[in-house]
Amino acid sequence: MSSNSDQSFFEIINGELVKYHGDQAVIHVPDGVVRIGEGAFAKPVTFLGYGGPPPMCSWGGMETSETNVGTHEELCGFEFIREVYLPASVEVIGAHAFQSCTNLECIHLPGHLRSIGTHAFARCHSLKQIEVPKTTIIEYQAFFMSRTNVIRV
Repeated sequence: MSSNSDQSFFEIINGELVKYHGDQAVIHVPDGVVRIGEGAFAKPVTFLGYGGPPPMCSWGGMETSETNVGTHEELCGFEFIREVYLPASVEVIGAHAFQSCTNLECIHLPGHLRSIGTHAFARCHSLKQIEVPKTTIIEYQAFFMSRTNVIRV
């Protein structure tokens, strides 16, 4: 597996990692990042269809009465991500940050992490276990539809 520590792959604004633009399996987030932003490791995908949302997707759109076609927007994670190293400077993992990164197997959290946002690791099916500091606040449904064993350390 190759490793990514090239800062050009990271869009960082005022200490917040807003978006990852690389394609590596192992990612080393640069030092100095304080917050992993909402959906930083996911891409928005729009689904068109009839009736309700596609399976395993949250409803985010509206159905038009003229066509009865539903538009559903969902954050889909990057499938190539296997392992992520967060620096000690990270304090917050925002909502939906790693949502649907279905092949994410391991994430190394810093010891002073303050909070993990809603759906931050939702549908991360390959993330079997994660060690979270005891003082970290885990928002409602942070691990929604994933079978992750959360161990407090």
